[in-house]
Amino acid sequence: MIATILLSVILSADSSVAPAPADSANARAAVVDSTRANAAASIPVVVTLPEVRVERERVLSEARRRLPTAFVTDLSAGTSNRALETVSDVLAQAAGVHVDQYGGLGAYSTVSLRGAPPGQVSVYLDGAPLTSAAHGVVNLADLPAGAIERVEIYRGLSPLALGPATPGGAINLVTASVARIREARVIAGSYGTWEGRASAGGARGNLSGFLHGGIQTTRGDFDHLSDNGTPFNLNDDFVAPRQNNRFDAATALGTLRWRARHDLSAMLREDFFRKAQGLPGMGSVPALNSRLSFLRSITQMEIARDAGRATPETKLSVSLERQRSQFRDNGGPYGLGELRLGPHDSDDRFGSEHLTLEALTPQLPLGASLSGSASAGLDRADLVDPGDGYPDPPQSRRVLTGASLTADWRPMGEWLTLHAAKRWDRIEDHLRSTGVAGLAVTSDATRELDSPQLGVRVIAPYGTEVRANWSRAVRPPDFLELFGNQGSVTGNPKLKPETGENRDFGASWSHTLGVHADATIEWAHFESDASDLILYWTNSPNTTHADNVTSARIRGEELSVRLRPWAPLALAGAFTWQSAIDEGPFKAWHGKRLPQRPGRQAWTRADLTRGGARLSAEIQYIGDNYLDRYNRYRVTSRTLAGASLSAPFLAGTRGVVEAKNLGDNRISDVGGFPLPGRSVFVSMEWRLGPAGSARP
Repeated sequence: MIATILLSVILSADSSVAPAPADSANARAAVVDSTRANAAASIPVVVTLPEVRVERERVLSEARRRLPTAFVTDLSAGTSNRALETVSDVLAQAAGVHVDQYGGLGAYSTVSLRGAPPGQVSVYLDGAPLTSAAHGVVNLADLPAGAIERVEIYRGLSPLALGPATPGGAINLVTASVARIREARVIAGSYGTWEGRASAGGARGNLSGFLHGGIQTTRGDFDHLSDNGTPFNLNDDFVAPRQNNRFDAATALGTLRWRARHDLSAMLREDFFRKAQGLPGMGSVPALNSRLSFLRSITQMEIARDAGRATPETKLSVSLERQRSQFRDNGGPYGLGELRLGPHDSDDRFGSEHLTLEALTPQLPLGASLSGSASAGLDRADLVDPGDGYPDPPQSRRVLTGASLTADWRPMGEWLTLHAAKRWDRIEDHLRSTGVAGLAVTSDATRELDSPQLGVRVIAPYGTEVRANWSRAVRPPDFLELFGNQGSVTGNPKLKPETGENRDFGASWSHTLGVHADATIEWAHFESDASDLILYWTNSPNTTHADNVTSARIRGEELSVRLRPWAPLALAGAFTWQSAIDEGPFKAWHGKRLPQRPGRQAWTRADLTRGGARLSAEIQYIGDNYLDRYNRYRVTSRTLAGASLSAPFLAGTRGVVEAKNLGDNRISDVGGFPLPGRSVFVSMEWRLGPAGSARP
């Protein structure tokens, strides 16, 4: 269309030129005018220009650029038309992802990728590791949902420059850092839920900054169906409000960027998170006084230099993390605490420092590129618990050093990519715990780990892409598994790392159906063999003990679909079929399904946008699963439906009304920990950017 307009303008401009006064000139002009008239008459209404090929690499997300052969899901947060959005809501949109929730807003929740245990999934915040020796499993409720801009999900392979590879893959949460934007949002809803957050950014010369702050609170007193502690007797079930379920959280994020020159930049970021909440435990017999407070600070510094003609692209990153966790549960009968974990009045402090240096070479001959990284880190744990009756142990430490090397080769341009990488890690544990009769126990161990990767990516005709990968990764045991918590968990310093070997292959197809219509479909088959899995055994009436006791085989299929049949309508879906079977030596478990791994899971969404208003509908299906390895306690399949409507008001103002769990299903995602029924949330957003308009 643009080419047609330009051609018409040129022709009209030529035809308006005045003829020369000479007779010969007039004759020549007449011939020229006749020729032009005939040419103009033969020009079609639409001019078809030669094909312009755009290499697919240009449209890859930042996550896909890191691992071009891997199956990566890159999700934007804050664009789903929800009034209240959590990290769990964002993750549920991806195939191969399962979230276990132990209650409503603010309650403990974990994530599993492709059937791997939550402890085998590494979680990062802007590249800084949240998974550490002190916290082998990351609580999704401890993540600042309001400050997150997008989520990178690496299923199978994970970028080795981020840190030690784990068998389950990795999740990287990227916080907002948009300059020249001002935004504020207020949310109110069921069960006394309130949220307020504001963001602002600006730039002056080579300096730019971004600030974000938010608060969130809820009473969490939703009605739930209690089984009265007798799950096999339905006659004594009753409906009761959730007690001691209040949740309060605050988030603050600040980013400062400085470009010293065209090829050198520096960044400083501070992320602060604080929460306080009640811990009601299971729904049948709630704990009324148990409390938990958590405080985390992550400081990140980064210096980056762009590649030159003969110099590689380099980046130096430093992260400093401090955590404080206070847990109180010293009531209950027989002095065991209301949660039956023993009496506790803990004030634990954790710290970590990590340094990473990355280098990426410019394009080498024959389409090759090399990248490498070197890292060093220190994790510490200081445990204080006067309520458990044991002496507090000295500080425990974990020292980490690692290096990685990645080679990508494109012998045929973007049509073929070959990926090979390996990471080496050395882990030194210096554990200090309290043993029998309060005696100090010292355990020092050194482990050396290696994690190789291989991958291939082929771009075929008609928008088709084929990928295949193989990797092996290990997860070292965390502090809780190694030395316990001086209360209900006793340590086992002889634990071996868990090992997982992953394989996947699949294809994707992407096609533009028209000016405003497109379709993207991705399918992947995955397989995983895990060994030396760590489980907890009951070794006394009040304590448990971790040990390497089993292995597992996981197989599955993933399907992701994104369709826009016409401009106002967008459809999306993510489907997962998987089989997670215990392959360990114990006959009672062998051949049984691994607990909390549903065999079927689906998520679908439809969005209709007209005149600035947007109507959305969402359905999530989770298949049945078991809560124990004997497969006796079964959770039935459940379907949750939700809907939302948003519309602009004044300039830069937008309102959203959302209803969750429209069917008012009284369910428990993890047995005994109920989820909220039907709930309604309303939000009002004010957004001023370069265009001064609200975000759709």
